[in-house]
Amino acid sequence: MNPFFIVNPHSANGATKRRFGSMEPTLRAAFPDMKVAYTEGPMHAATLSGEAVARGDELVVACGGDGTLNEVIQPVAGTGCKTVIAVMPSGTGGDFRRMLGLKTEAEDIVGYLRHGEPRTVDTGILEYANLAGGRDSRAFMNIASCGISGQVDHYVNNTSKALGGRASFLIGSLRGMFGYRNVEMSVKVDDRPFYEGPANLVAVANGRFFGGGMMVAPGSSLDDGLFDVVVFGDLTKLEFIGLSRRIYSGHHLTHPKIRHGRGSTVEVESRDQALIDLDGEQVGGIPMRAGIRPASLRLLVPGRGAGVHPPLGVFGSSR
Repeated sequence: MNPFFIVNPHSANGATKRRFGSMEPTLRAAFPDMKVAYTEGPMHAATLSGEAVARGDELVVACGGDGTLNEVIQPVAGTGCKTVIAVMPSGTGGDFRRMLGLKTEAEDIVGYLRHGEPRTVDTGILEYANLAGGRDSRAFMNIASCGISGQVDHYVNNTSKALGGRASFLIGSLRGMFGYRNVEMSVKVDDRPFYEGPANLVAVANGRFFGGGMMVAPGSSLDDGLFDVVVFGDLTKLEFIGLSRRIYSGHHLTHPKIRHGRGSTVEVESRDQALIDLDGEQVGGIPMRAGIRPASLRLLVPGRGAGVHPPLGVFGSSR
């Protein structure tokens, strides 16, 4: 398959354009017929991806961060088209690449694209209150969440990311934590009451990582037809800080103020406002409703010859 690279030159604080330029000779040596397009603004990656689908391109490569990947899947997820989506990670957080175990050097990318295997995976569809006050919907690949995560996005995406992903999200988390108060939320999973009360965070996870490497949903699988739902309840600021190491390592689910479950639909409502983080982007606020779309996208995953391996359990079914 000849790859079509959709490159977000502004991701990683502008470093992606330089990185791709340095890698392009190696990529062209491996794929002489490859095509490249650079995004020019918000949602342009979705437009370029839609054009690629219309042309019948077989392989579209999202080069940028999690937000770029989110845009690229919009014309593909749930449509039944045969286009395969691949990931060339070069963003701030790089959370979805951790699900696939991807590396970032040019030779590693070539190996992944050459030896990768298309696999059918789930996506989510989120309905939410957009920034203009209306209702909107958007597909997501990784995690949709609300609460402190949306506040963190606001700080991370409006400040320099020159220190790198983890540092940027850590600083954003600290700023968000001190500016956030827990919000009374009502959470339903598969139309049943799941949580009621003050909440720090509600995460609806198809993937495992968010926030620059926090393993919020350590057991999540990309193809099991279910979301992992993680609610951080009425945590104090000190409790949240004390949990940070356990969240990065995925050992936080046993905390008495954290609730974990699984389901195919999740609804979150509140009388108060809470911002949403959708694949690393702040898109709006609650109320929100997420629905799983099983086997709705073809994703290129590392094959045996790629030299990298996804973490155990990321793919749980035989699809």
